[in-house]
Amino acid sequence: MKLHLNSILVTGLMTTGAIAWATPATSRPYPEQVGICYAFQGNTQARLEPCVISAGYGAGAHYAVLNWSDGTKTSIVMVNACADGNYDPSGYCGYTVNDRDAEVYQRDVFLGETTFDAPDNLPCYRVISTTSSFCYRFNES
Repeated sequence: MKLHLNSILVTGLMTTGAIAWATPATSRPYPEQVGICYAFQGNTQARLEPCVISAGYGAGAHYAVLNWSDGTKTSIVMVNACADGNYDPSGYCGYTVNDRDAEVYQRDVFLGETTFDAPDNLPCYRVISTTSSFCYRFNES
């Protein structure tokens, strides 16, 4: 009897483990929001327009997809699960824009780059290999 119960227990644990392992990671999207999106080439503002921002989180990262009025999309990923534990003050350890390595920085209310931390600043993401950067702000209701 004891051997039979042990085999049932082991079989049950193996099945549970297989189901947990086979379950794919899923994202948790937030409701889409209207906002303002900015694109810069260096310090030159290339675009400023209303856009729809699709944001969410899952599988060790937060994301935001900027849906521009001409149908193009800019995907920004903020990684928050890193093996080395090297996190920035925002709690992230890596950034990408359209699958290219990026760095985070801020722009002030006059759209100039700043290192001064202020609540009205725009978070921006610069592609490291280019001078392109993207910023966005949700509309406040």
